[in-house]
Amino acid sequence: MRRIIFLSLFVSAPLFASSGIEAQSQPAGNVPSAAADAPSEDQRPRMKFDEYLTEVMKANPDLAAQRANIAISHAGVTSAAVSPDLSFDFGSPLVDLSGQGNPTTYSLGLDVPIELGGKKGHRVRAAKEDLASVMSSYDDAVRQLRGTATGAFIDALGARAILQSKQKSLSQFDRIVTVNEERTRVGEIGEIELVQSRVNRDQFRADVITATADVQSADLVLGRQLGKPERLRSQLPVPDATLEIRIRTFDVQQLVATALERRPDVQSKQRAMKAAELRIELARVNLIPDVTVSGSYSHLVAGTGGFVQPADNTLSASLSVNLPFSRWQHRGELENANAVRTQAELQLKSAQLAAEIDVRDAYSRYQAAVQRLQLYQGGLLKDADRVLEARLYAYQRGGATLLEVIDAQRTSADIYLAYAQALADHAHALVALEQAAAIWDVVF
Repeated sequence: MRRIIFLSLFVSAPLFASSGIEAQSQPAGNVPSAAADAPSEDQRPRMKFDEYLTEVMKANPDLAAQRANIAISHAGVTSAAVSPDLSFDFGSPLVDLSGQGNPTTYSLGLDVPIELGGKKGHRVRAAKEDLASVMSSYDDAVRQLRGTATGAFIDALGARAILQSKQKSLSQFDRIVTVNEERTRVGEIGEIELVQSRVNRDQFRADVITATADVQSADLVLGRQLGKPERLRSQLPVPDATLEIRIRTFDVQQLVATALERRPDVQSKQRAMKAAELRIELARVNLIPDVTVSGSYSHLVAGTGGFVQPADNTLSASLSVNLPFSRWQHRGELENANAVRTQAELQLKSAQLAAEIDVRDAYSRYQAAVQRLQLYQGGLLKDADRVLEARLYAYQRGGATLLEVIDAQRTSADIYLAYAQALADHAHALVALEQAAAIWDVVF
């Protein structure tokens, strides 16, 4: 009769759900929280993945700093459109100080510098290409931040999955201890077996404490991406999602082609090379001489005494050409522009090569993550449960030892922990692959 009672204690408490890892309402064994002064999850706001990414993009201070570079480049375009200033002269170049009647002269003059060769247009085009390169760099910063924030979201979900798995294992060991306490009381087993089960139960309790602290740490990383101090305290979000996302299939060649076409870091280098080519053209036209057109009006007051003469009004015009002999002989600007263009071309090739390597490496890692996940989902979890249930059943009937039950329990716990990690690894691998290929349709 006692064996029937003991057996019912095990059978009535299911071990794990093979379809996934379920949450426990409270940590088993009354385990204290790793952050007792922090608000409980029930008191904190829940946040879905799309809401989290939207807030990160709006509030992240690092991304806001990157946006300042766009404003700086806009100012560069404005500066490039500035033409040489006009020069206006007014004066009295001749004043009679002797008092002998020498006529006084008044004059007005205007100098108009004229740039030849389309220098202004070349400057503006080069500055606009610089702006396009900076904007692509900003897009790449968005891409990188999106990946970092998504990784933090996955880590927070993964830490919870691991905690839930350890809580389940602790709950199962609590049941084993309860049964052994009863068996010791009625004399079926000795005290050593009871102590052994308690030792193993307390080891799992320590694991739960550590896992609880890991959840808090992951949540703080999650909150940091939001860029607001209150998001690290009472408003620290709780991720509202699951890691059990669908498995995807990809064509690696198509991913490589997409990355080379769309990746912002590659586009930034392409535009930097175009800007360098435009600066070569600008350096060449800067060797063309510029001219200055001048015009002046003079008024000569009537003379008296020994300088008797009528009043006179005069208009004059002149054209001056600067001769840039030094720039013709020492073409440092052109040499510099050619060197920058060569450097930009090498940087573009390096970015394209890095993009392809990133895609192929991420694809390989994603394929491995999928295979590993499918291994657990293909029956390994159910088999681990069956082995543990069989050991427990045999233990009740004297056909297995406590050490065999503990071994089966630990094996089952390790498999479920590995499954939780496999879920997180699959999500991370998917994010890395889509980041590398410059596509984005990740949902949780």
